[in-house]
Amino acid sequence: PICPPAPASEQAVTAAAPADAERGASETLVPALITGQIAGLVMAAVVMLVFVVFLGKGPLYPVQVIGSLLFGDAALHGTNVAAIVAGLLLHQGGPTIFWSLVFGLAVHAWRIESVPRLVALGAVVGLASQAVDVNLVLPPVMRALHGRDIWAAEVPAFWSWAAHLVFGLALGLVFTSVRRRRA
Repeated sequence: PICPPAPASEQAVTAAAPADAERGASETLVPALITGQIAGLVMAAVVMLVFVVFLGKGPLYPVQVIGSLLFGDAALHGTNVAAIVAGLLLHQGGPTIFWSLVFGLAVHAWRIESVPRLVALGAVVGLASQAVDVNLVLPPVMRALHGRDIWAAEVPAFWSWAAHLVFGLALGLVFTSVRRRRA
């Protein structure tokens, strides 16, 4: 049977659906990006504290280790300001943005609202960031550029995993507050 065209009111709802979906995604992704920047800084602060208290290094040393991606071992000598700036920009501008978008897309796709589920998702994203970035991507890149994996040599694996978990937990805990303030 041939169906008559839908009434104009139903057509308007159908036409508006893509715009509503796009707005919904931006209402999740923008707070996720903001949250990611906060979570990245929380992670950095925790790692700085760990390096001072447990590893006997200066507080900026872990940022210099990130900067070693560009500067190699020279990043680790003294207080290398260029390596510190590069490390902060690399961390906050690369993986922090990528993984906060992964988090935001998952929150949007699965319509996650509850804090416990956001925290659980954040933990999964944080651990995935360690597994993918630190364990899969970084070693061959560091070896190709500098002949060794500087991150693995300078950051004990336990603390690296713990730091990435902190990133994910911060994503989950802070996201609701950021989203609520933007609404």
